Amino acid sequence: MNKDTGLTQIKDMLQHNAAQALLNDVAAPTETINNWLGRLALLGDIPFQNLIGDERLLPQNALRFFYIDPSWICALIDGALSIGTNTTLEEKITAVLAENIRHRALVNANKKRAKLLGIEKAANAPDPEPWTLVAGMLLRSEIVSAFPGLKIIPTYAAGQSQQQIPLRYETLADGLLLVIFPAVPVSVKIQQPAQGLRFGFIYNKADSLYKIKLRHIDGVETGDQVMKDGKPVEGTITTAQLLRPDDSAAVAEKKYVLNIDALKAAVQKNLEDAKVYPAPVKPISPSAFAMQIISNPEEANYTNPNPQL
Repeated sequence: MNKDTGLTQIKDMLQHNAAQALLNDVAAPTETINNWLGRLALLGDIPFQNLIGDERLLPQNALRFFYIDPSWICALIDGALSIGTNTTLEEKITAVLAENIRHRALVNANKKRAKLLGIEKAANAPDPEPWTLVAGMLLRSEIVSAFPGLKIIPTYAAGQSQQQIPLRYETLADGLLLVIFPAVPVSVKIQQPAQGLRFGFIYNKADSLYKIKLRHIDGVETGDQVMKDGKPVEGTITTAQLLRPDDSAAVAEKKYVLNIDALKAAVQKNLEDAKVYPAPVKPISPSAFAMQIISNPEEANYTNPNPQL
């Protein structure tokens, strides 16, 4: 039997299901290869210019949501599998193994970040099904650098993945965040870290005023923001009401100290003007005053207009 005849017989054998199943069992990729292909399936190690063809598509202070074409990911993995394929026999063997390897890579991609975070599945839980269509987001903003613990919280439709952990959450560069979700979300909430809760004010340069979002201090709505026409009602504080007025050289440090009495009076006046201060009018209590000057972590909500894709 010559070499060509032997190769032909091997190729013919590879047409049989039993031979293909045996080959998949004995030629399963190592964990290292699975991990590498899993990261590749999540767009890892791909130059950014190949993901965003033109930087004008993602200007500063921009948020872009996107879908991932599963056919593109399969082609990407097939390209990786073609490394070292030099003969027609190797091509045939790779073709037999490709589907199983792609499946393993996508399963690995589904579990990769949960494993890094130390979130283990139950011993009897099945592996997550490989995704067929996922979505992601790119955020280019200073808040990515300013808040390293920025929370991205997706919500999914009934019957879709309820996994709250994005498949990938990675800062690609200063001020540039990439997130990939395990399913197409119905909505996405972007939230500052909880440790952002603090006393603080919003400074408006245009009118040199400090602003606070007023909160109810009485009844069942205690703690809720005061709303008018669907928008939060803001109170205004002047610099003189916020800080001690004495800025002489001898006591210059005083200009950075809160003017508590004036600040309390200003906060109470704002509540009275908003007609939410309880009667009879009494000096505002310390707890009610503190409630007004708490600056909550900011959040933004985005809704997918077509989540059924």
